[in-house]
Amino acid sequence: MPAFLIAALLWLGLLSTAIGQAPPATLSDNAESIAVVVGNKAYKQTSTVDFAHNDAEAIKAYLTGTLGFREQNVFLLKDATLGELTQMFGSEANPQGGKLWRSAVEGRSNVFVYYSGHGVPDLATRQPFLLPQDGNPNASESGYAVQTLYRNLELVRQKIGAQRQLIVMIDACFTGETGRKGESLLAVSAPGFTPAKPRAGGGVIKLVATSGTTPANWDEGQKLGLFTSRFLMGAAGLARSAGAPETGPLAWSDLQRYLKDSVEAAARRDSGREQAPEIDLASIALPVAQPVPAVARAVALARDEANWQRAKAAGERSALEGYVARCGETCGYREAAMALLLDKRRSGEAATDEQNWVRLGGSGKYEDYLKGCGTVCAYRSLAEGYLGRTDASRDPRVQECDELAGDPADPDRREGVKGVKFARIDARAAISVCKQASESQPQIRRLSYQLGRAYDKAERYRDALASYDKAADAGSAAAMNNLGALYENGQGSKVELQKAFGLYEQAAGTGNAIAMSNVGRMLQYGRGRPRDEAASLRWYQKAAEAGDAFSIAKLVPAYLEGRPGFPKNPQKGFDLFRQAADKGDPIAMVSMATLIDNGFGSFFPGTNSLQMLTRALEKGEAGAAAISASDVSEQKLKPDTVRALQRAAQKADHYSGAIDGRFNPVFVRALDGYARSLEQEH
Repeated sequence: MPAFLIAALLWLGLLSTAIGQAPPATLSDNAESIAVVVGNKAYKQTSTVDFAHNDAEAIKAYLTGTLGFREQNVFLLKDATLGELTQMFGSEANPQGGKLWRSAVEGRSNVFVYYSGHGVPDLATRQPFLLPQDGNPNASESGYAVQTLYRNLELVRQKIGAQRQLIVMIDACFTGETGRKGESLLAVSAPGFTPAKPRAGGGVIKLVATSGTTPANWDEGQKLGLFTSRFLMGAAGLARSAGAPETGPLAWSDLQRYLKDSVEAAARRDSGREQAPEIDLASIALPVAQPVPAVARAVALARDEANWQRAKAAGERSALEGYVARCGETCGYREAAMALLLDKRRSGEAATDEQNWVRLGGSGKYEDYLKGCGTVCAYRSLAEGYLGRTDASRDPRVQECDELAGDPADPDRREGVKGVKFARIDARAAISVCKQASESQPQIRRLSYQLGRAYDKAERYRDALASYDKAADAGSAAAMNNLGALYENGQGSKVELQKAFGLYEQAAGTGNAIAMSNVGRMLQYGRGRPRDEAASLRWYQKAAEAGDAFSIAKLVPAYLEGRPGFPKNPQKGFDLFRQAADKGDPIAMVSMATLIDNGFGSFFPGTNSLQMLTRALEKGEAGAAAISASDVSEQKLKPDTVRALQRAAQKADHYSGAIDGRFNPVFVRALDGYARSLEQEH
């Protein structure tokens, strides 16, 4: 077919670009391939990167064990100085003077370059640098420019030829942050700083841990960088798409998808921050072998999770029994599988209970029904009611459980009971009493919910999950929401985002404001459902109308910028904060204070930031926590406002530290005591 005709057909969309393309090359012929692996952990002039050496060793194990690189061809550098990086990669003036250039063999070497350590930006040029072990994070000339690295690697790429691959993987960020919350590498604060993206030739395949203004995170469980951890797990086969063969090479596109999804989800779950990796497209595939030791346990757990999800989705006895029989040493869901198998047995008991009620209840033999009750006794409260038994709410155990663990926001809360904030629950006392109360009065769903709160406070998440589940089955919206949170965060269970979303949605349908907000958040970030900004904003709006401050904060940008369904109206957006504050929400009060301090005071006439902070403190520890948290938000309080608050706390004999306008540790601790005293006064 003539070339001009092929081009025309491609332009019209009538001919697939896949025609004539060769299948992806598998990166397996590596007898003469070269790798450089750098792990910079200990720095002379700044904080350590705790897991950088682990990262480097794990990547080396992957290169030699899975990709077949020879041990002598993997150059491992730990705590590399600027001189060592220059000797390895060449300089800007002499790009072909490095050891990597000299070692790569034309037509026979693939090249893999890896770096784990600090990255730093030059605030003037916005150019990113790798920070050597002897580098100063505030002096860009002491770093190795990423632009130079990419340019020199492009020359290596040209040397090895088009049939060979050059991959560079960087597990670092370039925002000036260390990865530890609130800690910066730079002497000058640079909030919201966005580094420039170095240019690179099209022949270099780049994998970078994060983009934009967010730091790279760690995988504390594996003692690795999060990006490195998920790369190794995906490359061990976890990245295979659903329905793909379980053997054979791994498509690069599958690894790219897995890395983006798993890193983003883990960063949000474990650190509450965004991390969006950048991975180039490539027409290659990777061989798959046993996972390297550093991630072997995590891979086994992930495969166990997948096997469990398949068995649970099937729901059949044979599938559940098959999971238990074959799960082996890693068997995280044995108890859950057995619970489902027992539930199937209990369904028969429920049918028997139904028959007993029809037979005995229909003839008024309520005592006989109660005596014959087994594990399932669905009509207990009805039978006791017909027998004229005492109101269960007068049971002293019920009353004590209400006092110890009642939720102030639970619509099921007994009238006259104030409720206890989660942070103030005496878990040990509440568990003892609420367990007895819920067992003696199983028909009162709030008791199971309150027992779940007590277990939750004690971090006994499996027990909390079981109690919340029981209350949710009985219709408790508060329990549905809290149960969803456990499934979302993997507490008491593996992470089950779809199940979490379903529970949030079910609770939101009853009018639960926190659940509405959670549905909006899940839709905003694509957790458990595809991202849907319009639907997310609608749920945030419902939650905001119910007074949820978090949702109000999410809606304000929609009114400031103008979004579909939200015409541009800054005053309306800021009025939401005032409405929530008037309802007593301390987070809204602190948000108003920070907005006033950042030039938006005209939208809040008749008040000032210190007044709003004082009102927040009158709400107790929740107000103190909201004020302390403002120090790590984008909008911060003015130092003069903080100093005024320090003087107020000092005058009330709760603070004896410096009046420095900073959230120093002594002041943060003092805020809690000051808040408690103000709460008692009001």
